[in-house]
Amino acid sequence: MNLYRQPGFRSLALLLTIVTVYVTYGYFNFYRDPLSIFFSEEHGFDRFYSATRQAEADAFLDALEANPDAVRLRLAKAGPKPEMCVVFMTIARELEGRQYIETAVGSFFSNMSRAERKAIHLKLFFADVPSPETQHRSYARLATADIADDIITYPRSLPDKDKERQMALLESWFKARNDGSMIERKTVYDYAYALRQCVQTTEAPYIALFEDDIILADGWAVRTLKNLHTVEEMMRDPRRHDPAPGRVEPGGPNSWLYLRMFNQERSFGWGGGYGFRSNNVHLISLAVSAALLAFILLGRRLFFPRSLARYLDSWVLLVICGVAVPLFIWLFFASGKASLLGSPPGVYEEFFGCCSQALVFNRKHAQALSDFLMAATTKPGRAGRGDMLPKDFAWDHGLARVSAYPMLAQHLGRISATGTTTFEAGRIWSMAFENLKAHKLANEHVKLIKELFGQEEVREMTTLG
Repeated sequence: MNLYRQPGFRSLALLLTIVTVYVTYGYFNFYRDPLSIFFSEEHGFDRFYSATRQAEADAFLDALEANPDAVRLRLAKAGPKPEMCVVFMTIARELEGRQYIETAVGSFFSNMSRAERKAIHLKLFFADVPSPETQHRSYARLATADIADDIITYPRSLPDKDKERQMALLESWFKARNDGSMIERKTVYDYAYALRQCVQTTEAPYIALFEDDIILADGWAVRTLKNLHTVEEMMRDPRRHDPAPGRVEPGGPNSWLYLRMFNQERSFGWGGGYGFRSNNVHLISLAVSAALLAFILLGRRLFFPRSLARYLDSWVLLVICGVAVPLFIWLFFASGKASLLGSPPGVYEEFFGCCSQALVFNRKHAQALSDFLMAATTKPGRAGRGDMLPKDFAWDHGLARVSAYPMLAQHLGRISATGTTTFEAGRIWSMAFENLKAHKLANEHVKLIKELFGQEEVREMTTLG
């Protein structure tokens, strides 16, 4: 008997060939997905677009240092009716050279048009206590540069009647920042205070809170404004309704809390691990194999041509239903959701997601959210995390949470301000951000400026460079 002529052997050989090709492809293409078996610790966090964007941010900062008057003249400040109030929250870190906040601000401004600048009120919130002027290395440089619309510090902005007590409380939390509970309280308070500052000092309908260790993509401002307009259109859909608290389903709420500008692939779902039982692969495989086996047996008897049916012997069925189906289903999950499915461009309701690096809030709920966060800092035990508490607020109030793709922010921080280890901080990372292409973003930036602000703004943008 010639083994190579047996249908079962041929099907097994074909299966091994397909798997070998797939594994080879996955090794070279899925190595940056942290939920993939092909993930590489060595190269998974290699920088591509973020390195390009940092160079652009550095070029802006260099120009600002060389000729601050020219930069200020080109960009000016926010207009009288900004669409968005942006707060960069920062505290001092032990870094050599340029600080995170400087790079973040450089990416905020780099390639920005004057029309975008007029639409955005920028606040820099130095949250160190008691003296950010002396504690934070970037304070003097950014204050002197005079490119922000407002610089916030606790000593300068707390109400006089309660300042002494509040400063004492904030200093106690700040001094005990090695205690996870204390740094949580301080961080949550900072978020609440930043929201409140935008509500009290501007009429902007959108409030963005940015952490200082991010970098923003080219055209982030106009694209975010467009995404926010899309969110408003989504909420006007007559099929939406006012859900009962705690029953927030996609397509249900008629109001929204925040738009997410950063997410990590580890939060994209099915993170159950690589085992055969994870994500119920064993049950899915059993169901698919049983259904496929029944179909083949029925087809072989009733409607498959005899030329095909004679090859579907017991060994072939074993390879297909007993080996191939479970293996392919396991590989599907183990390869990683981000690698196989990714996230198509657009604006979507998403109730999963990680982190608070870059969120844009709906002003309608900002004051209530600020009060909610403030209250969390006074309750016994842990205050809660700055990214989880807004989710709880949204759930309790029946508010949608929305994400926009592609993600327009990347987290570059390795030295955490909240006690996160360097290892874990480095893993808060967007693989998709690194896939962005500079030339494509630049072209889309110009198109969106024309769409939202008009051709004259494009002409001014290209003239001013």
